[in-house]
Amino acid sequence: MVRCLNSRRVFLLVAACIAVSDVWRPVSAQSESVRELREARSFFALPVELDVDRGAANGNAAIMRIMPLYTFPLGDSWKLVNMTIVTLADAPGTPLYPGEPGAGKVTGASDILHASFFTPERSGRFIWGVGPMLSLPTATDPALGSEKWSLGPAFRLTYTTENWNLGVVAGQRWSIAGTSNRDDVNQLVIRGFVRRGLPDDWYFVSAPLIVANWDAEGENWSVPLGGGFGRKFEIRGHPWAWSVQGYYNVIKPDAAPDWFARFAIIAAIPFGEK
Repeated sequence: MVRCLNSRRVFLLVAACIAVSDVWRPVSAQSESVRELREARSFFALPVELDVDRGAANGNAAIMRIMPLYTFPLGDSWKLVNMTIVTLADAPGTPLYPGEPGAGKVTGASDILHASFFTPERSGRFIWGVGPMLSLPTATDPALGSEKWSLGPAFRLTYTTENWNLGVVAGQRWSIAGTSNRDDVNQLVIRGFVRRGLPDDWYFVSAPLIVANWDAEGENWSVPLGGGFGRKFEIRGHPWAWSVQGYYNVIKPDAAPDWFARFAIIAAIPFGEK
């Protein structure tokens, strides 16, 4: 479960950096508040996601992530996208050391992940960004975290049209310090993103994540396929969005879940100069 939780924290980082900033873009008819969000140079967003998986060898898990994300300008040509991910989990534990028996159900907070992306101000249909990501060993139980400090680079690239939003994000991170008798972190993430605007503020979304845990024994790749639908709406003049998605892991380690469902809601507030 430690590897699973680490993979999902990285997934939420890259997912939010694309989906939160671009969720309101592929729409045919926009309200004034949505136009303000697209034109604002700064905004604050609060995505909350709940994953429920089934079919893992050590039991099922429910994982909630609270992910404050904010951007602000760096001069006239650049902006900085910042995200902090707080993960709460109700999950089965795993043996921490070779030869240990399996652990029981564990509930608590996992490691905290923070990342910053340096991104040029929008120019045309392509948007890209690069920056570092850092994982802090703050888990309330050893079974919910890596007990490692991890650091690595990441980048994003998106392409948008009136109704389509296509993107890819890749990131690699390594552990740089922490408990010596825990596994090192050596993980690659490549994530695609497809969003298609539909009538009446509905949209289709598919966000498959390919994860490679290079040091894992046996199958070290995870490849899910799936997607879902969501809808945009407003509360007191501010744009929100919700979605329901489902994914099946067509390639996975033996201990990983067969499939998972995701329930997500996002609120965004523009601020600062346009």
